[in-house]
Amino acid sequence: MPIIFASAVLILPASLAQFTRTEGSNEFLVSLSQGFNQIANYMSPNGPTPWLYVLVYLLLIVFFSYFYASLIVNPVDMSQNLKKMGASIPGIRPGRATSDYVERVLNRLTFLGAIFLGLVAVVPTAVESATGVTTFRGLGATSLLILVGVAIDTAKQIQTYVISQRYEGMVKQ
Repeated sequence: MPIIFASAVLILPASLAQFTRTEGSNEFLVSLSQGFNQIANYMSPNGPTPWLYVLVYLLLIVFFSYFYASLIVNPVDMSQNLKKMGASIPGIRPGRATSDYVERVLNRLTFLGAIFLGLVAVVPTAVESATGVTTFRGLGATSLLILVGVAIDTAKQIQTYVISQRYEGMVKQ
């Protein structure tokens, strides 16, 4: 999700430039459209400063990784649920210490995940600019993540099917 959010933010200036483009005499909209076009030009991987695009893209991915993780996982709720179930993390006291520990671990894992996502998102652009091969332009990082996710899910479903067939064969005997 962070890659999708970051991509949407980077595409926003180009979209706004398209929406504000007018052929009329409204000077405000014309200057607004020109401003959005300049921002979109600088925030493009093929623009005059591709390193700025990569830097902003990486920063947005890191930001949205932390934002998304904070929405999905609540360390205080997790520690309360562990306490209610009578479970605990070995060496950590239940309650506030558990929520602090979970928050520290979550921050570390989110950072590593954000760096990984950033690399996955930037590698296709870097390979394209280094080699000049634009054949795989439509196959971006998000597409690769979706393809890998579908492949893993398909492999798990096939494995589950094979195991269930073995189990049915053992039950019949």
